[in-house]
Amino acid sequence: MKKEIPTKLRKSEYTFSAAWLEGLLQAPDGAPPMKPMYSEITSRDGDKHDVLIRSIKKEEIDPMLSFLKLTLDAEYDYYDIVGARVYAELLAIKRKRMKDEYFFLGLENGHLVGIANGRLMNEDVNISLHTMAFERKVGAGGILFYAKAWYAFEVCNQQEFWATFESYNGWVLAGLRMALPSYPWPDSQHELGGAKIFYLTKKLWEEEIKDNYLEQIAHGSFKEASQELIEKNEKLILSEKLEI
Repeated sequence: MKKEIPTKLRKSEYTFSAAWLEGLLQAPDGAPPMKPMYSEITSRDGDKHDVLIRSIKKEEIDPMLSFLKLTLDAEYDYYDIVGARVYAELLAIKRKRMKDEYFFLGLENGHLVGIANGRLMNEDVNISLHTMAFERKVGAGGILFYAKAWYAFEVCNQQEFWATFESYNGWVLAGLRMALPSYPWPDSQHELGGAKIFYLTKKLWEEEIKDNYLEQIAHGSFKEASQELIEKNEKLILSEKLEI
C-alpha cells in the first residue's frame, strides 16, 4: 500500500529489473539427490515387474505435464483432483515456485507406471504430496509411497514423514497398512487442503515399517539400481491414454 513519505526526496520513482524480484520470490531447490533405486514387484497375478525409481529429468517435465492433463477428465477414484494437484506441483518445479521438492518416476523398461512426489518442509519433516499409479497390473503404488519414506529417513535423515490422502485406495495402501497415527485435527493440518496429518516417525520406520512393509504390502524389494537397469529406463515412454 502507498504511504505518505515523511521526508523530501530527490528521486520519487525507481525502476529495476524483474530479475531482482525473482531473487525474492524464487523457491530454493535444496532437496538432496536420490540414487536410482530398483524394485522387483510381484503382482497379484504372480508376474514379476522390474521397476526403476528415479528423479524426473528437466527435459521430461514438459512431456509429463502434457501426460498429466489426461488425468483431469478421469472423474473416478479422485484421479482428477490428484492429477490437477500433481500437475501444479510439477509445474512449480519448472517455474521454481515450490520449496525443496522432489519428484520420482516409476518406470518399467522406460514406460511410466507411476509417480511420487513431496518436499522438505525443514530439516526434520518431510511432506508427502502425492503418489499415483498408472498401470494397475504392475501395482507400483505401494513401492512408490515407500520410496518417499525411504528417501526421507535414509537419504535426508529426517525425523518425521507427513502424509495425507485424497483417495480411499491411497489411505488403505499406506495409511492403514502402515498403521500411521495422526495428529489432532484441526489443530494440526496438512498443507494439502488442510486435511488430517498421518505421520511416520523415524523410530517407527526402523522398528516396524522399513522391512515389514516390503514383504507384507509392497510385495517387492528396494535396492540400488544396476547400471544396466538405469540404461533400460533412460528414455521416458508415455502412453497416449491412461492405464488406471
